[in-house]
Amino acid sequence: MERITITEPSFKHYCVILPLYAFIRIWQFTVRIKVSRQSLKILTNPDKLIGLAWHSRIFFLPMCKYLYRPKLPMSGLVSASRDGAYLCAFFNLMKIGTVRGSSKRRGAGAIIDLIERLKSSDIFITPDGPRGPKNIAKSGFLRVAEESGVNILLLRINARHSFSLPTWDNFILPLPFTVADMDVCKFESAASLKNAARELGLSETELVSKYLNGEISLPPVVS
Repeated sequence: MERITITEPSFKHYCVILPLYAFIRIWQFTVRIKVSRQSLKILTNPDKLIGLAWHSRIFFLPMCKYLYRPKLPMSGLVSASRDGAYLCAFFNLMKIGTVRGSSKRRGAGAIIDLIERLKSSDIFITPDGPRGPKNIAKSGFLRVAEESGVNILLLRINARHSFSLPTWDNFILPLPFTVADMDVCKFESAASLKNAARELGLSETELVSKYLNGEISLPPVVS
């Protein structure tokens, strides 16, 4: 079996990322996230959760921790590639833990690590990451949800004024002082997600994709 080497962030990675981190933190302070009262109640519930949002919305995910779950640990899935070390350093500065892996590199090990991490931390996953195809969910999160039994939160985030980068996911950056609207749908278990998908004649990944893309509406809580 091929041994996969994971590049951990070094002093060099932190030196490169630190100015960007400072700039992004100032930028984030200028952006306001707007959620409904019911969504706010869901987001501030201290129960462990798996949060799902598109890779293009990574800018907003640390804000979810700062605004709604400041005292609760949060971790994210980061590619095991060498480039992933920069994102890992960035998340560490944001006080967000990381689990290294993807569907193509160290996928099985990452799933095991995510399940273990959920005992002490929320997990946020970009189901179309790390390299797409964009806005199409892959199924890795489902096994983590099944094994852990925690809540699944779908986070549909759209900035009212933004621009996108020429990356594979068309990474979204909000304009300073704009508002980002966030819709939240909570599934109390993987079984709830499966039942909802079955009722709609969809697979679980199709339901996640269509909700995050704004193609279907769902109640805030699905039990």
